[in-house]
Amino acid sequence: MNYYDKYIKYKSKYIELSGGFKDLEINLSNIDSSSYSSETIKSINLEDSINPTKNQQSGGSRFKCIPDQDKYVNICVQDNTEGKYKSKEKCFNDCESKYIQSQLKKVKLYGESVQFYLFIKDLINQEHMSIYIKGGNVIGLAVLKLIYSRYKNDEVKFSTAFKQFLEMELIKDWDFTAYTHGKEITESYRLKLDKMASKYKLVPRAKTFVLYQTLKPLLIYDKALFEIAILDLDSNKYSKMEIPLTTMKVKVTEYNLKYIFMLAKSFYANTKYKVPFDLDIIKKIMSQIDIIIHPNKSGLYDPKHNIDHGDINCDLFEFINKFTNRSMYLDQFFVTQLEDPYRLIYRLPEKNLAKTSSIINFIHKELPGLNTPSWLLDVKYINKLTNQFIKELGQKLSQIYSQTNSIDKVLDFLTGANFGKPQIQIEWNDFNSDTKTRLLTIFGPVVKKIGIDNLKKIIESNGLDKIKNMSGLTNSNKILKLLGFLIEKKLFNK
Repeated sequence: MNYYDKYIKYKSKYIELSGGFKDLEINLSNIDSSSYSSETIKSINLEDSINPTKNQQSGGSRFKCIPDQDKYVNICVQDNTEGKYKSKEKCFNDCESKYIQSQLKKVKLYGESVQFYLFIKDLINQEHMSIYIKGGNVIGLAVLKLIYSRYKNDEVKFSTAFKQFLEMELIKDWDFTAYTHGKEITESYRLKLDKMASKYKLVPRAKTFVLYQTLKPLLIYDKALFEIAILDLDSNKYSKMEIPLTTMKVKVTEYNLKYIFMLAKSFYANTKYKVPFDLDIIKKIMSQIDIIIHPNKSGLYDPKHNIDHGDINCDLFEFINKFTNRSMYLDQFFVTQLEDPYRLIYRLPEKNLAKTSSIINFIHKELPGLNTPSWLLDVKYINKLTNQFIKELGQKLSQIYSQTNSIDKVLDFLTGANFGKPQIQIEWNDFNSDTKTRLLTIFGPVVKKIGIDNLKKIIESNGLDKIKNMSGLTNSNKILKLLGFLIEKKLFNK
């Protein structure tokens, strides 16, 4: 019988959240993620209930835990009559979790945190999953770790650097990702996960993959503050990833979860309620957080003499290899960008290089003398290089058509370059002129050679103009549909 069933049956079983939230009594049947009160979720000091005389011990300096303080440094005070701790360090070790609970409750974040904590604990202990924080927040944590490492003993400089760090808005929502280590997520297993999540009032939010949020999630920047995706494999294939900057991660354990929730509270409360940051708890948390970064050099993956070609065909890889003068780092970079060309035309130049520039400028200004971390790209070099690559790729496609008079040969050359993925069509209206120009540079020369009217006929002869669902199409047909979309958008009329 699990903890939840015992609670429902006996109404008196305490759920102990080891390493994170301790001594809790939780009536899960009453949890509503939009409203929490001390009546539905309350903390109980079980140790004092079991041993009420412990606080009366005497001898030497004693310290007392006062967890509802606003400042972390004030939660343990000397009290020789009522203090139950023989040292301030022991007091902080025990009082810290109670302090975090108190802080979460003050901004009504406690209930949702507990829901995710309990679910994550089940995924770790019952399903043996590995869980990470991934996404943009980890970039923020990596920068914050740099500040901590440099200024942890200098309050003034830490505070100054932290204020400038906030201007970059790197930390927003918190995305957990759980991996089953290859266990297939079948329909029956998904139903099992849904049932597990429902115990904690979490609901599925996606159809094609497993994603859970609370029924009425707390929002930050119009996005759910917390969510967790469950995948079968944590791919370590460089062709399937983006760049080291965006694939850093933090391993989640039952122990460090309390710190992750406290970080979430700190940024959430400051954004929503203008609650000042307590930099002492921020520093304590950063001392406990480790960032996992793939082997890299100058912001590029280090393939270690074994380039992951992914699905890129031999001819296209040879084109890449010739362009890079056989640099393994750059070969891996361009293979990865072409595996999902949305990265090449949009995410890299418009998102990741801009973010990289912001971080580099911050380091030069606020952390003078610090060498640029190896996970950051050389922005000017990569921007110039990718623009040249895009230009030469467009020329190559045109050259292939001129030599063969066959669009099929052009499409064969692009095997493995997944231009047919739907992001381009979906996000077209959000693209700026530079992004559209990159697409024009790649496909404009070959479309000009083929002729727009001839290309339309090719698309229509394959019935692609009438197909809405692209899930069953080959990559070549998806590219043809993309070209048809770009014709409709009059991209080639420029």
